[in-house]
Amino acid sequence: MGKHSTVISLKLFDFLIDLGNGLGYHTDTEYPMSENLFGSQAIDIAWFNEKENKFPLFIFEIESSSNNSIANNPTKIFGKDSKVFEKPLFFFHIIIDGAENSEKYNDLIGLFGKHNYDIFRINNIEVENLLLKIISQHRRIHNYLDLQYIVRLIHEYDEIKSEIELERFLTNLEKLIHENQFYKIGQVYADIASLDKLFQEQYLKFLYRLSTDKQLVYLTYDNYSVSIISEFINLGLLYSKFGNEINYLDFTSLLAEAQKTETFNKIEYLPGLNYDYDIFIHDHVPFYIALTFFLFEGNLNVQKYIIDIALTIIRKLKVTEKFIFEHHLSWGLLMAASNQEFSEIFEELKELVNKKGGILNTILFCPTFINNHQKFSDSKVALVPNRNEYIELLKKEFSHLDNDKNINEIAIMSLSDNWQDEIEYHYNLGVDLTNLAVKSLMKDNW
Repeated sequence: MGKHSTVISLKLFDFLIDLGNGLGYHTDTEYPMSENLFGSQAIDIAWFNEKENKFPLFIFEIESSSNNSIANNPTKIFGKDSKVFEKPLFFFHIIIDGAENSEKYNDLIGLFGKHNYDIFRINNIEVENLLLKIISQHRRIHNYLDLQYIVRLIHEYDEIKSEIELERFLTNLEKLIHENQFYKIGQVYADIASLDKLFQEQYLKFLYRLSTDKQLVYLTYDNYSVSIISEFINLGLLYSKFGNEINYLDFTSLLAEAQKTETFNKIEYLPGLNYDYDIFIHDHVPFYIALTFFLFEGNLNVQKYIIDIALTIIRKLKVTEKFIFEHHLSWGLLMAASNQEFSEIFEELKELVNKKGGILNTILFCPTFINNHQKFSDSKVALVPNRNEYIELLKKEFSHLDNDKNINEIAIMSLSDNWQDEIEYHYNLGVDLTNLAVKSLMKDNW
């Protein structure tokens, strides 16, 4: 066995042990097939349903090459009476450096194939098929599949990851997910992508696959606020990434459908009615609406629909000590300033706040992810200036910040709290989005 084969065989050996443990099996190596340990035949890797079980559910035998002895391993399993050794649910026969067209493969499949047996030749790019077969066999006895564990484990083994075409693998893997778990895939992928920038592309491709099957509406997310707004964000991500490819979609209608029971039209701030709803209104609504708005950059019809939602909410809010009105207004002004087409809305918001006596400058020029606004020692009450002056003042506030995040990255991260540092998370997403918007203004894109 050559050097490459040695590396891949050792890594594959460790990977299969970790995979079995992660899927909830008890794993063992060089497992003796009889109580007579001395001279007993042994199994390379065995997965058991429980530690106390005598016979494994799954057996893995790894061969270095397709030599004349490869029949020995399946023979030692299937050649015994079931009273001596019960047959496994599946036997995975793995050959690292297999001959390209050896008649031995057909002979082995012909002899043992009817006993839930198959051959996987690693040098024939069959790592991907091996993993899918393992997972499909796992699903025969378990409804639940720890998708996040599987994807992260693959990423931990470069030798395994390099043998897999990830988009194809995930597409086929999704077909093996139980229907009760399928609609949680969005949360799983968002959690992974929030920590791994390279995986963000896979999240976007997943959304595209669902959109073609009209299943996007069924995705569920853990966080209360995200569960309400997720379809808006996902539609925005679809447009932002694939706009030209899916120009046949009427996004305005899709957003209207996404409101279901007119979620935003019915928003009222009623403190104490429901804690999660309070947080949703108090903290998250304006950021997520603005994020959706900026994801649809270039589609003025959709942006008009979204900013009208924000305007409707702002009109209902009253000035309180908790700065809820101001929090919503700071994002509303940023959206309205982004394009001359929304000048009338900017003017309405400007008059609305100025008639109330103005707004703290530390809120006006610093839209945040959550409403953690307070009056600082350097806070001053200011009237909202005209649009051009407002934009210039924003530019000064954000000119020192680098623009190191794109809007798709911000949006995907906003769907997960898996990655967050509690201090930085609640600060950075809002700043990142505002910074991105201001940098775009500086380029005169909007």
